[in-house]
Amino acid sequence: MPLPLMATAGDHRPDECVSGDPVPLLRQGCSVLDAFITTFNARDADAWAATLNFPHVRLAADQVQVWDTPAEYAASNDVRDLAKGGWAYTRWDWRQLVQQSEDKLHFLVEFTRYGRDDKPIGSYESLYIVTRKDGHWGVQARSSYAGIVRKGSAF
Repeated sequence: MPLPLMATAGDHRPDECVSGDPVPLLRQGCSVLDAFITTFNARDADAWAATLNFPHVRLAADQVQVWDTPAEYAASNDVRDLAKGGWAYTRWDWRQLVQQSEDKLHFLVEFTRYGRDDKPIGSYESLYIVTRKDGHWGVQARSSYAGIVRKGSAF
């Protein structure tokens, strides 16, 4: 049976990033995911790109998008485009580390996008792959059910 395109609010799992004392690799991955969402919400494309590793890949809405450099990513991802549709901010609902090695972490996650009225727009399950490349931990790939707001964008 295929997964739903949009998760329903209330389908919460424990967020391993905030429950208990995470082990070092989990702590590192959670730190990357926290920076990812913080810079996204700040609408700072350059800082957001700095939370990634490249080439960066996103699978969503039957499309595979690849950005080769931070500059290319930042130039094509003005988060203000998402705000034009009523989005105000995004929060992690839960994050679960499901596979790990010393240089790669697979997280199942759910995030919710909120409008200016603090009401949920939608909740989406995704797979985030966090890697260590040349000593830098960053999100390398994402597979999301959130769709694509604007062609070429990462949201």
